[in-house]
Amino acid sequence: MKKLDTEALYSPYADDKYRVFAEKCTKVIDRPFIGVRLPVLRKLATEIRDIDFTVVYHEDVLLRGFWIGNKKLPFKSLIPLINEHLKYLETWDETDAFASALKIRKNDSDTAYGYFMSLLGRERIMERRLGIVSLMKNRKFFADKKSEILEAITASDSDEYYISMAVAWALTSFIMDDRDNEAWLEKLSDATRQKTKQKIRDSERERKKK
Repeated sequence: MKKLDTEALYSPYADDKYRVFAEKCTKVIDRPFIGVRLPVLRKLATEIRDIDFTVVYHEDVLLRGFWIGNKKLPFKSLIPLINEHLKYLETWDETDAFASALKIRKNDSDTAYGYFMSLLGRERIMERRLGIVSLMKNRKFFADKKSEILEAITASDSDEYYISMAVAWALTSFIMDDRDNEAWLEKLSDATRQKTKQKIRDSERERKKK
């Protein structure tokens, strides 16, 4: 079977202005950008048969992630697909989009929790970031494990920018859910603590506007 030609797939949706914008936001240029918006990639992911194609473009990584997220499988069965995809994650947007695509079900929460927690000990930055962001985004399933998650997330704090930002984002989400969690701020590095406090202030301003 002929492999999917993703360049041809993206061609009708390529937007050069968006490409320039996306490159500036992403900062790290791991592969060439085409300039296809995320909603389009999510739609294309529902239309392709498989992900047996050569990864050339930034959008290829995003498309693979959305395709995996669309699979109606128990989380245990998704793990091999996730593990195979990890090697492609090189930027924060590829990682965060993949975390958002991984929708877990309540009866899969224990398996997903164990997997996400295991990522926090990984050496590769984007694998660790995936664990942090996934725990945050699925925190409603892990309410009984909040202290354990906060302990693990604060312990994973690092001077590495993309880890520090992920920790600040996650802590902000937990603290906005429950202000009693502010004590965890003292466990962070100075840089991450300041980022977290700024995110909390920004979130509170947005909340007051609503």
